[in-house]
Amino acid sequence: MVKSKLKTLHPLKKQIIKFSLIGVLAVLTDMACYYMFLNVFPENMVNTYSNEAIAKSLSFLCGMVVTYSLNKIWTWKQRDRSHKRLAKFAMLSGISLLLNVLTNSTLLYIFHEYQTIINLPYSYLLAFIGATGISALINFAGQKFWVFKGDAEST
Repeated sequence: MVKSKLKTLHPLKKQIIKFSLIGVLAVLTDMACYYMFLNVFPENMVNTYSNEAIAKSLSFLCGMVVTYSLNKIWTWKQRDRSHKRLAKFAMLSGISLLLNVLTNSTLLYIFHEYQTIINLPYSYLLAFIGATGISALINFAGQKFWVFKGDAEST
C-alpha cells in the first residue's frame, strides 16, 4: 500500500522525501559526532569558540559522507563514479560547511553573550538546529539544480 502511494507521487516530492530521510540520518550522524568531538578536544586547546568550530566542522564532514553516499544512490539514482560530480558536491559542501559553522558559531555567540536577554536552555542544540536548517536548504537546492542536475528526473 505504501509502495503504491509512493509510485503515484510527483518525482520532486519523492526526491524531497528521500532527501529528508537521508538528511535525518546525516543530521543524527552530525549531532553524535559534534557532541563526541566537543568532549574529545581539551577545553583550552585554543579557545572555546575555536574548539566549537573545529568540532562542528569535523561533525559536518561526517554527516556529509552519509549525505553524498546515500543521496547519490537512492535519491538521485546514480551508480557511476563521476569525479566531476564529486568535485561539485565537495564545492557545495564546502560552501554549506562555511555557512553551517558560521551560523552555529554566530548563534552560540549570541546565546552566550546575551544570556541576560536571551536565556535559552539547550543553546548548543538550538544553534545546531539553526545551522542544520540553513545547510539543508542549500544542499537540496545545490544537489537538485547543480550537482545532480537532470540526473534523477524519474526517481
